[in-house]
Amino acid sequence: MFNKVKSLLFKLNAAELSIATFVIASLIGAFALVITEKDTTFIKYYPVTEFVTVKPEVTEPSPDLHLYELREEHVFLREEETKGISFLDAWFTSVSALCVTGLTSIDFSEFTSLGQFVVMLLIQAGGLGIIVFTSIFALAIFRGLSERIALRNLMSSVLNSHSQDVWDMLKYVAFYTFAFEFLATIIMGIHLQFFADPELINNANPWWWALFHSVSAFNNAGFGLNSNNLVNFLHDPVINTVIASLIILGGLGYPVLIFISIWFREKILGRHNGTEKELKKDLSGVASLVQVKVALIGTFLLIALGTLLPLIVEIDNPILDGLSVPEKIMASVFQSVSTRTAGFNTIDIGGLHIATIFLYIGLMFVGANPAGTAGGIKIPTMAVLYGYIKDWFRQPGLPVTVLGRRISKFAVSHAIRLFFFSIIYIVVVVYLITTIEHDYLITPDPLFNFTKVLFEVVSAFGTVGLSMGFRDGVSSFSTILSDASKVLIIITMLFGRLGPLTILESLPGRKTATKSPLSPDFENSDQIQIG
Repeated sequence: MFNKVKSLLFKLNAAELSIATFVIASLIGAFALVITEKDTTFIKYYPVTEFVTVKPEVTEPSPDLHLYELREEHVFLREEETKGISFLDAWFTSVSALCVTGLTSIDFSEFTSLGQFVVMLLIQAGGLGIIVFTSIFALAIFRGLSERIALRNLMSSVLNSHSQDVWDMLKYVAFYTFAFEFLATIIMGIHLQFFADPELINNANPWWWALFHSVSAFNNAGFGLNSNNLVNFLHDPVINTVIASLIILGGLGYPVLIFISIWFREKILGRHNGTEKELKKDLSGVASLVQVKVALIGTFLLIALGTLLPLIVEIDNPILDGLSVPEKIMASVFQSVSTRTAGFNTIDIGGLHIATIFLYIGLMFVGANPAGTAGGIKIPTMAVLYGYIKDWFRQPGLPVTVLGRRISKFAVSHAIRLFFFSIIYIVVVVYLITTIEHDYLITPDPLFNFTKVLFEVVSAFGTVGLSMGFRDGVSSFSTILSDASKVLIIITMLFGRLGPLTILESLPGRKTATKSPLSPDFENSDQIQIG
């Protein structure tokens, strides 16, 4: 039996192996959570529809008042106390953790300590697992392998041909992951132990709270131990700064972090013994300069955009009442950083204006950078698409340029496929869920509406974890969806984490297509990782 499984695994390409690994790991995590939460009591919510009579406000009674009364159908929630966690909710939580998303279909704050530990392991495994695959993929590209070879024979080609490079990459990944998480745990642990009110973490162990949120934040997972996520820390600059920094570092991507580390160590500290040419060769073996610039500039611009626009729109929002101007800015900056990929929130997302919600949907769709812990279609994808459109209007038929550099035509084609395939996927899933939930999608209804469905689907696709939630609820909007819709959200989280290009590469028809020869690339073009 073992030999058959082993033989089957060796026949899988990298894309198929990634999918199989995540699915199997998510099922193992689900069974573990069913065991750890078998004695936990949860509150389940179910939507029901009722007719409500709406009367107009009048200053004087009138015999014709009944003519103006309206009967509207609205959605309400029915609560039910249950013992233990269903397999579907356990699988939903396991997939959300493994895909570092943060959406929940049940109140995660009620989980046992052992269940929380299982979720933290799944977050760490999911973050490191996809990073290892995408980092090796990035290394394969920048070491000169074609993208098709890198996708088709990823592990065998790279591990056999560049085993030392892969080992160095994995050492960097492990070092940065545990170093950043350890440092953040120390800072937040000390702060919570000696300077913060224990009520903010519901009198939990401050060091466990700090460790869990460090792992969750660096892996851009968005899971929090408090029922209201990080709303209790709206006024706390230390927690806001540490969590936001971890999110940004995890979202930059390891090739970019390694590039910056090598450049700083060898260029600024002067620890490089070779020539300038050798230094450039070392750097180009990790990531192209244009990818690093796109990552840094794109991250800054999106954070600025996600800070300024909501700050203008929400300046008088009642949910920000009582905050000083600096605190409003801090809240806006934190939410901008978190919205693109992490899913933490210090304010009530469901209480924001539609303009801000629409902007956040766009930020979640874009995400951060490849070969990191972030989701979305990624910043380089948008940069390449912008360059493609810009250059098509100016000089159609010539190589696409980004920041003055020619971009590989393979990166351009990948970006176009990724963008349109992602849009099509989101449209299909939103349509299916709105069809399944049509009994509750009554317009207008503040509890159950199309905006919440779209927001939830994009959040799942971008592995963000933000949710507009529901009235009196302490979990995601997915909680009140039907089982069929929850399965679609689960598939969307897996789809978004593995990436549309990985899914496409795993399709049966691709095995035949990858045997065809590649056309030559443009001369002096730079590689840039997409997706």
